[in-house]
Amino acid sequence: LPFTESEIKNGALTGSIGAVWRPATKTALMANLSTGFRSPNVDDSGKIFDAVSGFVTVPNPDLKAEYAYNAEIGWVQVISDIIRMDASLYHTFLDDALVKRNFQLDGRDSIIYNGQMSKVEAIQNAANARIIGMQLGLEIKPGAGLSIVSQYNIQQGREELDNGDISPSRHAAPNFGMTSATWNHKNLMISISSQYSDGKTFTQLPPEEQNKPEIYAIGDDKKPYSPSWMVYHCRAQVQISKSFTINLALENITDIRYRPFASGIVASGRNFVVSGSVKF
Repeated sequence: LPFTESEIKNGALTGSIGAVWRPATKTALMANLSTGFRSPNVDDSGKIFDAVSGFVTVPNPDLKAEYAYNAEIGWVQVISDIIRMDASLYHTFLDDALVKRNFQLDGRDSIIYNGQMSKVEAIQNAANARIIGMQLGLEIKPGAGLSIVSQYNIQQGREELDNGDISPSRHAAPNFGMTSATWNHKNLMISISSQYSDGKTFTQLPPEEQNKPEIYAIGDDKKPYSPSWMVYHCRAQVQISKSFTINLALENITDIRYRPFASGIVASGRNFVVSGSVKF
């Protein structure tokens, strides 16, 4: 490596400001502006690894922090104390976004690593990235201890490449959501829920993700993609006494194999969970 030490010192003045307007008792409108930043960590600036065959990620001591500028507007409406609806729109601008890109080591774009010719990559600061999204929520309480809640998130992200082209951003996950129905009666609570996520085709994946067939499904065209998925859970809580509670759960009932987007980690299969709590 062409350096023997690196130092990271970053700081930022961040904050947020928001306002809420209630034109009626059961209506609320909200707006918020905020900023944030993430400093490169030790892995970003100093780790060598080959998570994908034929590619090697090398340290980059010149990384800077990425900054986020956020704007959001929201709306909440309650109808007859039974239905609650909410929605929000948001926009995030990432400056100096940290992404993995092609790199050179000692003037070479490929090196022999672990006996294999490997393309050199490194975490770098992209020019910028934008994420635009919408969140929708619905809660219904028809009575008799029953409550139905559903939330759905829609987002799209774009980032600028070194040559000025625009590509999908890894910072934006596919559309995802959850729906649950909960029944409470005296000392018993039963909940049935579902979590779900859209997929991404090969062309919708960011360039750095297209080179990771190990963590994605492979389509008929032999190219990686992120498939959609849906899982179901069932949970129960029984209050035996004022001090003793038993919790039961059956997670991923259909035992499907899925991966949250870009995580590279297969989620748990079917799980049986039994737990208890005692308050003294």
